[in-house]
Order: sequence, then structure tokens, then C-alpha cells
Amino acid sequence: MPKGVPKSGIRSPGAGSKKRFAGELKQKWIPPVVANNLDNTYRLLNELVDEVNKWEKICNEKSTSPRYEQARKLTNTLRTMLDNLGFNPKDIYVDSKQDNNKG
Repeated sequence: MPKGVPKSGIRSPGAGSKKRFAGELKQKWIPPVVANNLDNTYRLLNELVDEVNKWEKICNEKSTSPRYEQARKLTNTLRTMLDNLGFNPKDIYVDSKQDNNKG
């Protein structure tokens, strides 16, 4: 056997790359400009979810104020759009507290 060729066998636990995404993965062909910005897109979606949650809370606290009626309409529209994504942006990445070697 030539020098430098690894022997067949089982990898030791923890070998290889760590799991980055939660759940199953599926290969899709997407434009490079989109692929290069996926992390930023997920980050934006997470921030958008947090912002909508914050504004929904504010609008509920000031439910009698007509000034918050437009904000209430906007948060309802954004919530509907986020719910129509079909996934929760917070569930995309593996939680740092979760065991990365499982799955």
C-alpha cells in the first residue's frame, strides 16, 4: 500500500466537519449571488422576526391608540408573510448548546 493512503475503517467520534444546519439538507442549484448571501439572508429573517415580535407587543400594549393602527396593519402583513415562508428562520442553524455530532 502506498505511503499516505488512509486505511479503511471507522472514523473516530468527532472527526470531520461539524454539523452547521439543523434538520435534513437538500441540494438545490441557485445563483451564486444568492448562495454567497444565504447567511446574511437568514440573519435578516431572524432580525425581522424579532422586530415584528417587538412591534406586535407594542401595538398590543397601545391597542386603543389610533396612531398604532397603521403599525398594527404592517405587523399583521409582515407576520403573514413570515408565516407563509413555511419554516421558522430561528430553526435553520444548529444551536450552539446542541450536540453537533448527533444526526
